[in-house]
Amino acid sequence: MNIAHRSPPRRILHIVGRMDRAGAETMIMNIYREIDRSQYQFDFIYFTSDRCDFDDEIEALGGRIFHASGSNSITRSLNLWRILRKNNWTVVQSHTLFSSGLNLLAAKVAGVPRRIAHSHNTSDINSVSVIGRFYQFCMRWILAWVSTDCVACGKAAASYLFTDKEHVEIIPNAVDICRFIEANGYATKKALAIPDGVITILQVGRLMAVKNHNWSVRLAAALKDAGIDFQMLFVGDGPDSDAIKEQINFLGLQQNIRLLGVRHDIPELMAASDVMLMPSLYEGFPVVLVESQASGLPAVISNTIYPEVDLGLGLVHFVELDNSPQCWIEKVLNSIKQPEVDLLIRQQRLETHGFSSKAGALRLVSLYRFS
Repeated sequence: MNIAHRSPPRRILHIVGRMDRAGAETMIMNIYREIDRSQYQFDFIYFTSDRCDFDDEIEALGGRIFHASGSNSITRSLNLWRILRKNNWTVVQSHTLFSSGLNLLAAKVAGVPRRIAHSHNTSDINSVSVIGRFYQFCMRWILAWVSTDCVACGKAAASYLFTDKEHVEIIPNAVDICRFIEANGYATKKALAIPDGVITILQVGRLMAVKNHNWSVRLAAALKDAGIDFQMLFVGDGPDSDAIKEQINFLGLQQNIRLLGVRHDIPELMAASDVMLMPSLYEGFPVVLVESQASGLPAVISNTIYPEVDLGLGLVHFVELDNSPQCWIEKVLNSIKQPEVDLLIRQQRLETHGFSSKAGALRLVSLYRFS
């Protein structure tokens, strides 16, 4: 009797800095949950030895985690090359912006046939110095040579990283649309002891300089001075945590701003909130703003964020960063008063724009399939 043996799933390697609950990482996990894991499996290489937020779930889904940490980019690239040589991945996808040049160079030298560079951002700290801009120039040139495929979350992210913009596959950031549309915030608001009538302002993102929490704290001080009853919720963790706590204490805002840390209930927190705040210094195509629009949550964001993030639902409101706190307060208060957008309209708009996890998984699998 012939017994059919099913082939093991094809393993795809994702190169990331770490897998914490941030935008690009959340998008990767949304797709990972959606793909047929009997056909494709994801592995990950980190440039840190730390345990990360998504590690337990990755391992539960069958993924493997490798570490290529090192004191500098050369050491990390060598460690990456060694790992690549010892395994048999045929597809490597790098998500680390300009350093993807070195990552995919190591993959090319190691003989990996399909090398995908994925751009998630539209700015980088290296842009501020001459040496940094020279580094970016070199990495763009290397990427043009070593990558077999270029992917970006949007047109702005494609233009920022890649020299040949015409041959970039645009794959919008994947979101579990139904989870955000169907979320109920009643129990979450009760658990946080936020009374009815108190304006709830939500900011989701790592506590780091680019997210500009300092501005949010200044805005909270202005809200308090104006006699507005509010709660501001910071969701996330990061290197600026202690500095932000000091600023909150210095301004006497301990009763108004709450640092919730890393949370797993973002849909419920959005459902419990009145407005999303994002005063970032720069962003690519923030997943959290796709999620907020799926939730029907209005967002007041800085004009440094590319306008393509607005899906035309009337939920995204741009404000110049150098505008006064009073201007931001006016935008926040007006956004709260706007009519609710019907959930079916939200669902249809996000699906039409390709933001569902299913659509993202299909688009990526089409790249993996032909390698």
